Amino acid sequence: MNRRRLILGLLSVCTALTVVACSTWTEDQALSATIESNLQQMVSDPVLLTSSNPNDYIAGNREVYEDILNTGEEGLHLLLQQLESSPDNGLKEWIMAQASTELLGEHNPVEVWHSGKDWLRQYKMSVE
Repeated sequence: MNRRRLILGLLSVCTALTVVACSTWTEDQALSATIESNLQQMVSDPVLLTSSNPNDYIAGNREVYEDILNTGEEGLHLLLQQLESSPDNGLKEWIMAQASTELLGEHNPVEVWHSGKDWLRQYKMSVE
């Protein structure tokens, strides 16, 4: 009887650990999807599609941009990963770099940059 309780107890602990591990993984995926959705909303804003100024897209979608900034350090890591893995170097990447600079605050080592990939290149050189 004690052996059965021990086995059931261990099985319960293993199940609980598995659920916790899966929920953490799901939270990262959900955060990544939220950031991606917010970025897509910003870059496809029909009112701003004629603007060539990336800051207009941030100003025109301030709440969505603030949602990205509210992701904190976890969001910063996801932005850096998405920026690095992106094959493009356009508006979306520029917004990711700008959000990263704001999330880094005074720890942002890059002062002058011209594109998202330019910022990322300089950032990686300064932190290595």
